[in-house]
Amino acid sequence: MKKLLFVFNPNSGKGLIKNHLMKIVQVLSEADYEVVVYPTKCAGDGYEKVLKVGKKYDVVVCSGGDGTLNEVVGAILKLEKKPKVGYIPSGSTNDFAASLNISKNMVKAAKSIAEGNVYPVDIGLVCKDDEVVRSFNYVAAFGAFTQVSYNTPQELKNLLGHQAYVISGAKELLNLKPQYMQVAGIDENGNEFEIEGNFLYGMVSNTYSVGGMKGIIGNTVDLQDGIFEVLLIKEVKTIFEAQEILSAYVTQDYDNCNMVYNLKTSKIRFRSSEDVDWTFDGEYGGAHKDVTYVVSEGAVDFLV
Repeated sequence: MKKLLFVFNPNSGKGLIKNHLMKIVQVLSEADYEVVVYPTKCAGDGYEKVLKVGKKYDVVVCSGGDGTLNEVVGAILKLEKKPKVGYIPSGSTNDFAASLNISKNMVKAAKSIAEGNVYPVDIGLVCKDDEVVRSFNYVAAFGAFTQVSYNTPQELKNLLGHQAYVISGAKELLNLKPQYMQVAGIDENGNEFEIEGNFLYGMVSNTYSVGGMKGIIGNTVDLQDGIFEVLLIKEVKTIFEAQEILSAYVTQDYDNCNMVYNLKTSKIRFRSSEDVDWTFDGEYGGAHKDVTYVVSEGAVDFLV
């Protein structure tokens, strides 16, 4: 019998998983898995548990928000024998689940895992001084909109779509302090590039969805191509520049916007003279003056 570790955050998404827990375990058990259930106790607990015992299992299933999944995947990357990963989303945003087309219905998500279709996914590595210090599953971001997408009420998202972000973001654009950055990397064709300037926002991503909204980064995303999508928004000095950015944000047409860099890269480095706060998969990831992001292609096998 195959062994499966089910790690779940009991407090994620207002604790709704508690209403479905027995049915989820039943579905996985009927797929001939010996299921061990582990509720996390605090931040970082899922990471430590998988790091300690993950090599003993054929599959590790995670349930929680994007932050819980980040912990589990981060631990699996450190294992010599990597189990396959299943994800049952139960958080408030669940961007990564949306990118993988995983059902919001927890029992349906469990049934998809039980069917066992393997889908290798690229993972982002965070490097400092040429050493990998952590990972992210779908987005690393700094600046103005780092919290906007996660703080915008879901009711407003549902009612207005992209306009909800315009409403939330417009309040910030003209009053924000830009961050000077030196950015260097390798584009999708293997050519080196360098950019420097003042930026309100930067995002390195591998996702169809950010902050609960699909298509923010465009429609050419491939989770298996070994490429990041990068979005850099320049400093805003006039209301016309703000309007240009917001228009591009709504239409997702960044190619014709002079205020935005829209790049594809396999490796990218950010340097600044002062510490810059970054978020990884929607969670605070510390302040960094010099950080490099590298794609680890097909690093984790998801069951979807």
